Amino acid sequence: MGLAMGARAEDSTGVRFEEFRAGADLEFGQIVKGENRNAGLTFPLNDIGMYRNIVFLEQNATYGDSWEFNLGLKGILWWPFSPQQTVPVTRTIRVEPRPSIAKIKKLFGPGDESHYLEAGYFPYKYNPDARNLGEYLYRSGTYPGVISNGDGYHLINNAYFEAYGLHFHYSSFGDRLSQDINLFSELMTYPIGDITPGYEISWNGSLLKFGIGAAYNRGISFNPSKTRPRKKENTYIEAQANPTKGTPYYKGPYSGAPAAIQGDTTDPYQVLHTWGLQGIKLMARAAVDLGFLIPERVRGPEDLRLFGEVGVLGVEDQPYYYEKLTERMPVMAGFNLPTLQLLDVISLQVEYYSSPFNGIKAYTESSLPIWTVQDYQTRDADALKVNKWKWSAYASKQLNRLLKLNAQVANDHLRLRTFDASLSQYDLTQSPNNWYYLVNMEMSL
Repeated sequence: MGLAMGARAEDSTGVRFEEFRAGADLEFGQIVKGENRNAGLTFPLNDIGMYRNIVFLEQNATYGDSWEFNLGLKGILWWPFSPQQTVPVTRTIRVEPRPSIAKIKKLFGPGDESHYLEAGYFPYKYNPDARNLGEYLYRSGTYPGVISNGDGYHLINNAYFEAYGLHFHYSSFGDRLSQDINLFSELMTYPIGDITPGYEISWNGSLLKFGIGAAYNRGISFNPSKTRPRKKENTYIEAQANPTKGTPYYKGPYSGAPAAIQGDTTDPYQVLHTWGLQGIKLMARAAVDLGFLIPERVRGPEDLRLFGEVGVLGVEDQPYYYEKLTERMPVMAGFNLPTLQLLDVISLQVEYYSSPFNGIKAYTESSLPIWTVQDYQTRDADALKVNKWKWSAYASKQLNRLLKLNAQVANDHLRLRTFDASLSQYDLTQSPNNWYYLVNMEMSL
């Protein structure tokens, strides 16, 4: 989005101002059918509007042949998610100013993009085929393995990570073999400031592309006690039966223990485990380009591409909440349909993720690496009936030099922000028959 305005200008310090970009997004849509879960209850969501307007300004500059600078600001106009009729203050428009980019880039060779180091705040994307689902390495947690399709503000074609930190890129063999090393800081969830180191290596062939990566989620913590909270409700305990007090044998989360055990001030139990937010994530992705099967005169640049990605959101098994590796492995597959050059891209994606838990209240409000559980005996398996399958369809068309049209229909990990900017506790499209649509118009000014 955006349009260069004005010619290159150079000041007395040797800084060249390359291009000034300005743009705006107009976005609207609806949750046609959804669910809002709260305190163990489910409320239907039908025809709930979703509206966003975004404006941004960005200036790019260079110094010499090896330094680049990017600085941008944006304003997000958004309407709070309000599933029930309440006082007007919960529905009035909000304005969210924030940077869109603030980055310094150092090339290790004049005009050479194969080796560079960039630092600051910038969008980061390693899977070029992901439009909505995928990008698990940085857009997800470990314990808990929360998957995000956005931050509650950006909802369409948002498969990238808003990174703050360092990124080093090194490519060879004509940019076919690429390696990326990252140090990204946590900006959105408490404890703020934890650093996630990551590494990716990829091969970019003409027909086949693949890559693998690993990241140590919150591997560098400035306050380990916050990354592994020392709270009773964050402990896995064992208590022996006490006939005198009438308490039975118990082994499980403290919050699920009988009232007699929780009410005993002498702590008659042994702590076996405390959960922490740290964990190692893995990623593998691949894509096959079959566009050569379509005649060139009607072939789009992204037609007939098969792609997929699998993640491991924490390699270590932990008791009760994280006992099965397969429940921490999201799998995404996608396919770009032929467009006959009528559209730029039509991308279909599907995801399977068998994690049985979905609530993020304890995680976002108390930094606890545990899920909301209503029944500790069944682990909510009967009550929540979490939908393991997600899907998304995305299409776009560059209408002219100034306008681009985007559309998205999905049943994904949609979470919206309420009037106090907090995210909804659960995905709003939980059941298989839930879905929403969005239409977005990008304009350059």
